[in-house]
Formats: sequence, structure tokens, C-alpha cells
Amino acid sequence: MGKRILLFNIIYYAVILAFIKMGRDDPSSSLGYGYFIIVFWVIAAIALILLLIRKVIHPKSVLEKIGVFTATPILSLVVIGLIFSLKEKESSEWYFNKGDYRYKVKTFNYKETSNIKRVEYYRSQDASTWLKDSTWIYFSESGDTLKKVKYRNDIEIE
Repeated sequence: MGKRILLFNIIYYAVILAFIKMGRDDPSSSLGYGYFIIVFWVIAAIALILLLIRKVIHPKSVLEKIGVFTATPILSLVVIGLIFSLKEKESSEWYFNKGDYRYKVKTFNYKETSNIKRVEYYRSQDASTWLKDSTWIYFSESGDTLKKVKYRNDIEIE
């Protein structure tokens, strides 16, 4: 692959991954980083078109043409779509108070059947640090209990 195409790809993905990391590190401003990614995609596409028109980048082999294709948002969108489709998503989350503690209950479902996959319990005294607590229950797709794991203060107990 041509050095210029390779360099363009490295810079392109370094910037995209940096924006994604910043968005994950600061979820409250992740929408802003999403806009930055879109703006960067437009700038990168214009730069790539200009480099191709001016023959600075001149893909000759199939590998170089694949390199030019991978420097477009299409591959990024496919990868982002795959990441989100593989990421497990909670189906519900609710809170309650008991004694001096605040509890959080998270439920996860199977994607195909929407049956409950597992139920997790967390406890917090200051509402910022959540520790695993109580009995976590894991279910099969048919609804049978697969296992139960007991936690106290983020430590698994018998």
C-alpha cells in the first residue's frame, strides 16, 4: 500500500478513535463529540477527494484502492454499528432506598426473545460509588435459573 494512503488512514483512524474515547470518557458531552466526528468525516472526505484529484494519492493496486475505501466513513459506520449491536443493553434500571443505603437493580434481556437474561443488584451509600450487592440471578433463554451469585460490598460470597 502506498505510504501516503497508509499515512492518511493512520491519521484518520487516530482522530476518530480519539473522539470516540473522549466521548466514552465524558458521557455528558458525548453528543458534542459525535458532532465533531461528523464534521471530521466531512473534512476528511474533502481532503481525500482533493488528494485524489490532484494525484497526490494515486491508487493503482487493489490493496491501495481498499486503503482509500477504508479512509471513508463507510467502514467507520459499519464498525460502530457492529460495536453497538454486540454491546449488551440493559432493559430496565430502578432504584430504591432501604436503611442508610440506596439500591440499584439492573435487568438485562436476551435480544432475540426479550426474556430476562440476568438481574443485578448494586448498593451505594453516597450515590456515586455502586458496589455489587445481594444475589445476582442468571437465566437461560427459556427462563430457567442457571445460577445465583451472592455479593456483599463488591465481593462474591458463598
